[in-house]
Amino acid sequence: MRFFEFNQSLQEGGASGGRRYNSEIAVLCALADVDISSFDPSNPEQTIPESVLANPKAAYNDIKKLLVPNYDQALFQGWYNKTNGYKDIINSKLAEKETQLGQFSWAGGKNKADNAADVGFEGSKVAGMSIKAEGGITLANLTPKALGLTPEKGNDIFYQYAQQEFKDMKTNIFNDVLEQAKAQPGQVIAPLTDKYTIVYDDTTDKYTCTGKKTLTADAQTILNSVAKNSPWQRVFGDWFQANWKQKKSYATPLFTKIAREFEVTIEQHLQKSASLVNMLRFADKPYFYLSTSGLYFVPTINEVQDLQLQGLKYGEPDGTSQLFVAQLGRPDSQGFAELDIYVRYANGMFESNPTVRVQTLRNPQYISWEKLA
Repeated sequence: MRFFEFNQSLQEGGASGGRRYNSEIAVLCALADVDISSFDPSNPEQTIPESVLANPKAAYNDIKKLLVPNYDQALFQGWYNKTNGYKDIINSKLAEKETQLGQFSWAGGKNKADNAADVGFEGSKVAGMSIKAEGGITLANLTPKALGLTPEKGNDIFYQYAQQEFKDMKTNIFNDVLEQAKAQPGQVIAPLTDKYTIVYDDTTDKYTCTGKKTLTADAQTILNSVAKNSPWQRVFGDWFQANWKQKKSYATPLFTKIAREFEVTIEQHLQKSASLVNMLRFADKPYFYLSTSGLYFVPTINEVQDLQLQGLKYGEPDGTSQLFVAQLGRPDSQGFAELDIYVRYANGMFESNPTVRVQTLRNPQYISWEKLA
């Protein structure tokens, strides 16, 4: 579920961890011809033979730790049946690559940078199966440098490229929040969640901003901090998110400048094919990709070295994320794949610096994905 993910979902509900672990172990069981009629995640040894696992001890321990608290029998059965329906296609593709299934490994809660497979095919020429079971869509979580954006260490990427506009935006936001808190001394203000709050003490004329770190300071000290992000600043970011429709004009000068700066820089960087394949997380071995939209076969990194950026446009999102839509293809492509690239505060606005999220891959056949079913 790490690298290539789409925006479709089964009606499965529950937390993302539950969808992930149920689907991945169900896929492993189906591929290994395991009878799950009496499957008990708290005692996987009874159902899944050691002989089908490359590292039985680790797999059993991970199943007990991760699947037991998230087990959903109907969801598990659904992904087991789905995978069984594709087994002939999978085996035919493996035969085409002159390899076959043997033992299996499971990534569990770990994300491996060198291998796209959630369920690994040990000893095979194919790395395994990457599985996308949840509705959320994330291809890769990257640093801005992956797009050619190079902030100085510790700097917000938006600040790096538009310093005055960034400080002006935050100053406007901070002033509004401080004013609201001062008008209600002693009252805890929590714009989105009680984990991130601000309260004004009229006896000391100071504000306490609570988050993963807490700061108690006067208004001027808080305003002097706008050039840098910090965990205690999350309450200000939450307030801006909650009041975006009314206050988005605060961000207009910043995002107008950022759109121009980022578009030029990203396009120049992604003109290099190596940058594209790195961003898209192609691997040294091919692998299967199973999602709610179907089954795909993803080629090796060596097979897509001629990928080209055919266009890049600013997406103009109505929110604090910055969206760029990349059009990708091979030299002989009759069309192109589209990829949404977001620069956003994925870990909380002003709590930490923005990250890059690569999302919503459309028409993957134009970057050599093969749709099998």
